[in-house]
Amino acid sequence: VLNLTRQVPAWREEYKGQANLHVFEDWCGGAVGQLRRNLHFPLFPHTRTTVKKLAVSPKWKNYGLRLFGFIHPARDGDVQFSVASDDNSEFWLSPNESPAGAQLVAFVGKTGSEWTAPGEFTKFSSQVSKPRRLMASRRYYFELLHKQDDRGSDHVEVGWRAFLPGLKFEVIGSAHISLYTDESALKMDHVAHVPQSPASHVGGRPRQEESRADMLRPDPRDAFFLTPRVEPSDLESVLEPCAYAPTYVVKDFPIARYQGLQFVYLSFVYPNDHTRLTHMETDNKCFYRESPLYLERFGFYKYMKMDREEGGEDRQEAQRRAFLFLNPDGECPQPPHPQLGGPGRGEGEGPEASSQESRVALSLCQGGKKEVSHRRYLRPWRGRVGRIGPSIQVGAPGIELSPKRKLECLSARRRYALLRIVNVEKRRDSARGSRFLLELELQERGGRRLRLSDAGCAAPPRAAGRGGHRRAGCRCAQCPRPPPVKNQARWVVQFLADMAALHARTGDSVVLVDFESEDMDVEQALRAARLPRYQYLRRAGNFERSAGLQAGVDAVEDASSIVFLCDLHIHFPPSILDGIRKHCVEGKLAFAPVVMRLSCGSSPGDPHGYWEVNGFGLFGIYKSDFDRIGGMNTEEFRDQWGGEDWELLDRVLQAGLEVERLRVRNFYHHFHSRRGMWGARSRKAARKEAP
Repeated sequence: VLNLTRQVPAWREEYKGQANLHVFEDWCGGAVGQLRRNLHFPLFPHTRTTVKKLAVSPKWKNYGLRLFGFIHPARDGDVQFSVASDDNSEFWLSPNESPAGAQLVAFVGKTGSEWTAPGEFTKFSSQVSKPRRLMASRRYYFELLHKQDDRGSDHVEVGWRAFLPGLKFEVIGSAHISLYTDESALKMDHVAHVPQSPASHVGGRPRQEESRADMLRPDPRDAFFLTPRVEPSDLESVLEPCAYAPTYVVKDFPIARYQGLQFVYLSFVYPNDHTRLTHMETDNKCFYRESPLYLERFGFYKYMKMDREEGGEDRQEAQRRAFLFLNPDGECPQPPHPQLGGPGRGEGEGPEASSQESRVALSLCQGGKKEVSHRRYLRPWRGRVGRIGPSIQVGAPGIELSPKRKLECLSARRRYALLRIVNVEKRRDSARGSRFLLELELQERGGRRLRLSDAGCAAPPRAAGRGGHRRAGCRCAQCPRPPPVKNQARWVVQFLADMAALHARTGDSVVLVDFESEDMDVEQALRAARLPRYQYLRRAGNFERSAGLQAGVDAVEDASSIVFLCDLHIHFPPSILDGIRKHCVEGKLAFAPVVMRLSCGSSPGDPHGYWEVNGFGLFGIYKSDFDRIGGMNTEEFRDQWGGEDWELLDRVLQAGLEVERLRVRNFYHHFHSRRGMWGARSRKAARKEAP
């Protein structure tokens, strides 16, 4: 059921002579359908103003317009309307003053490629409406939508004429239009008065074909955080701790300014999380030089590892390799161990039978140069092996980190069966052993499904044979978010709505730092939001990102809390808070998730853009660690932003912390313009005003 506006606000005589105009800036595409995909359409435009006739030509690029109000006919009779524009446009008219009854009567194009010259009212048959019977004693709600891309001239106008032969269309002027309502005294977050019609309403996104983005397909990781955890008491004597001191930690090592970027690496992920943006491969073509000398020195062939023919590996080499075997759909084969309820090895289950089954192989820990893998995703593999249980083998024979064996220990108190391996993350360290995050879905004896999610480390192949485990960070740590804001009403409202949905289950707090916003009452919006806990901090002066983040962190009193530095323009997946907790360990590990920057005109429902691999502005860390490294550099980045995240990263690494780096599914940075965002004065202007 659409939430359409049926109750019209009181109309006044002084409204005559103008119409309401809402401008949605910095949004690509030439089709009106693309305007409807804008996150803030139709309630939160960049600008609210008025026009004195139904003709607009601002000479801008990449914007959308929404004009609405009432038409007042001069006389009774049949009237035809026509719309002309570059690029597309739609003209909607209601049979009365109610926006809920608006109907599409004329339009220019649907794809964004159609256009007309100014005043060219008869180029397409779709431009001209059928005759409409109007009465001079009534007013009629209208709505005009227009979308312009970055090419050609921009204009839109609506004309009308009496339904008589030979008459020309004339632009509708101020004598025949009026405002829907007066918005001049309203804040930008006041939206109750904005009409919602069949042309423009919340939830009115056009139906799209199934997205080509693999990342939008369902994945067990997305909702796994909702699965109850295994009781900690069942893990006490099963998962033993081990010393973990990776070689790539650069504590006390002198690094140059911003050199910390070179010491942060993406982790390996299994199964495929589909974050490679394969639907955009035609947009991201790579070209390589064909010089043999260049390829030998800089090519990537040396990072590729080819499969040997079946049976081509000797036994010793096969024993050195370690694989996790799963069915193609990600389900584990039935375990053969009697304690876990699986069948024993019987007839037809030998190597010959298994060789016909397609398996997926994951190398979890390699030793020596021959085993180095530079691939993020691991290849399909056919092996002549017998039926095996759900075991993760790492390193040389006798060294294993085996869910099956651990579940045997768990079954002493309560029976568990391994249903599937949901997620494995690996940070490789061939010298001291790799680190893993294992996330397993288990089934209890009574039928309840549970989640085992913990980090572990494994000794390298050269070490004496024992794998180990390291507990991940505190699962119940609070995770406050301190984004700073100034004059960002539309983004603040969206952020608070997203936070209310995320925090309903976790109870985490939001810290919002407001630099004297004038376009909305931020504190009132926080009180109205359905947040379990929040803090509002108001600071005077121009926007300062570093100072705002530091003020937000200072407001968190508990040093054992995890703070997540973020901004407003983010689309958060439901699992983001669980992901932050899993990847932060006090004194050891911070988390810098990689966000996908959406391109102009792109939305989470049809994501196009790129992964922001060099940005570290979204950062999770324990408050105790944040305080220990000195917090944000508020002196150097007082009146500027850009580089403060790299400077913070340098100090985090030099303090001995490791930084986990992962591309996070469905984690987007909305496209937005920085033009005039913060209302900050330039340094030059500030110096002129100084005494």
